[in-house]
Amino acid sequence: MDGIKDQVEGKVKELKGQLTGDEGMELEGNVQQMKGKVTQKAGRAKRKMQGKAEELKGRARQKTA
Repeated sequence: MDGIKDQVEGKVKELKGQLTGDEGMELEGNVQQMKGKVTQKAGRAKRKMQGKAEELKGRARQKTA
């Protein structure tokens, strides 16, 4: 769920900005959406690296056993 909240809130701000003609609000929404996407991708990468680390630990244990 990393970053999803920022993506949703950003989309709401973007649409609110479009409806009201507030370019600043629209831009703020776009930035918040990007932040959410980056956070989400970083979370995925972190989990993937943790999985790889656990895999390597398991291999090392097998070799020493």
